[in-house]
Amino acid sequence: MKLRAHHQFLFGLLLTLFTATGSLAAEPLTPGVWKNITPPAAQTSFADHIFCQGMTVDPQNPRTIYVCICAYDAAKGGLFKSNDSGGTWQKCGDLDEPLHVAVNPRDSKHLYCVDGVRGKTLGFWTSRDGGDTWTMPEGFKKATEKPVGTRDLYSIAVDPTDFKHLLVSFHSPWAGKNCGVLESNDGGESWVAHDPPSTLKGGYGMAIFFLFDPAKKIGDRDTWLFTAQEGGFFKTTDGGKSWSNVYKFSMTHGGNQLYRAADGTLYSGGYQYPARSTDNGSSWEQIKTGLPYSWYMGIIGDGERIYTASTSKNQPFFVSSEKDGLKWQALNEQKFSAVPFTMGFDPINKILYSASWEEGLLALKLKD
Repeated sequence: MKLRAHHQFLFGLLLTLFTATGSLAAEPLTPGVWKNITPPAAQTSFADHIFCQGMTVDPQNPRTIYVCICAYDAAKGGLFKSNDSGGTWQKCGDLDEPLHVAVNPRDSKHLYCVDGVRGKTLGFWTSRDGGDTWTMPEGFKKATEKPVGTRDLYSIAVDPTDFKHLLVSFHSPWAGKNCGVLESNDGGESWVAHDPPSTLKGGYGMAIFFLFDPAKKIGDRDTWLFTAQEGGFFKTTDGGKSWSNVYKFSMTHGGNQLYRAADGTLYSGGYQYPARSTDNGSSWEQIKTGLPYSWYMGIIGDGERIYTASTSKNQPFFVSSEKDGLKWQALNEQKFSAVPFTMGFDPINKILYSASWEEGLLALKLKD
């Protein structure tokens, strides 16, 4: 009887350790060491063309994170959610190729997602139950008929003062011309089409951002940054009516991420090197000191330091002080073979995340 009771105890213990994917719960993160926390059901593989793309930290509950997995075989992609900083995972809904997710900072169950490049679920999607189910608004369907002609999206930007005010950019060209931006003021129920910059050279895949920081009184709801794979960066201060070409170097294929430091300085991923702006995106300079010539996408900060990595093989992550931002050095001795598509930061638990294209989702607990 004692042996049987012992076996029952062990069996119960194992049940508590198993996750929804059928794997044992992850070991705690070691401070200062990157760990791969990719969902077991979605292990990325360059050879199999399965890639880790957008990742998002829930502003209200930072232990809740989302990661987008995309694949040439769309059936192998999907959106995954963790409520314990990547220890366990569950798949959310039935989206084929999710690229980016936005979480309402006042309602964790209210999400937006853009899906693009391939698969059967291209477009803009909303969820009111934390990602379990998704709906494409009828207004988006109508807006992408004419003059757009495609639902193949690439990025999303949300107004920091109004979650219902959002922008989306495209992967595929619009009907007969380069792709522009769609804007919604009612959470995606209706949309206004804004033409791309007139001097845009072309290319597939554009990204859009708000250059608006109300806390620092920088920019406003009509100040945006449009980045292209050909032609550089473009800024508007009148909600897309006119654009200025503010940077000649292009964004990287796949997109770029923006990070605003405590002093208001902007940092962006980019082709050749990351870029830096001290005037809210009206002009940019390349950051080179300590960084290899390469492609950069993801970039993030923790309030004291800024982090990024390149597409070059066998390279570490790089770090710079937010008080400087011009001189960079290796973060640690760990080396990887893929650029971070996007990066995230959990300010409560001091965890840095990197959705690295070929490597999967990486997590690093910062040292005290």
